[in-house]
Amino acid sequence: MDAFYEESAVDRNSKRGARMYRILHIVSMVFLVIAILLLITFLFNFPWQATTDEAKGWQFFFGFIGVLGLSSLATWFVFHKMKARFNVSYDYCFVSGELRISKVFNINRRKLVARIDCEDMIQVGDIDNSSYERLKADPMTKQVICTPNDEAAEGKFFMYVLANYNGK
Repeated sequence: MDAFYEESAVDRNSKRGARMYRILHIVSMVFLVIAILLLITFLFNFPWQATTDEAKGWQFFFGFIGVLGLSSLATWFVFHKMKARFNVSYDYCFVSGELRISKVFNINRRKLVARIDCEDMIQVGDIDNSSYERLKADPMTKQVICTPNDEAAEGKFFMYVLANYNGK
């Protein structure tokens, strides 16, 4: 029989995060549409074999349109990556001796952060304990923060898991 336990860490500012995610998503889509339109205009109107001075002027103009299209595409990419920082939560699932930590983007997209077997766990404890500070100071230990909040919610506490998972 499998044991299953799930807990979630939701951002305390989830309304603000959802609003910022929505704004960045809309802005990124606008830049994507602009980039596609500019690049299509560039590709179908650029005079590839210009011989006259007038054609070279059009080459410069449509070359500028192409550069604007590429910069709009780069701006879309930046906004697309930046929106992943907002409206983030974490899910912690314990399934039959295995802890699975997932990062959840905008409630509907999940990314597995870690899958830790109980046999690999060395120590589990509260971060307010002095042993956490000692472990944190160890250069062999890598700290991975799996919560969107700076402070624990009411009735909850932050805990650490020390494991042999890609190092300590």
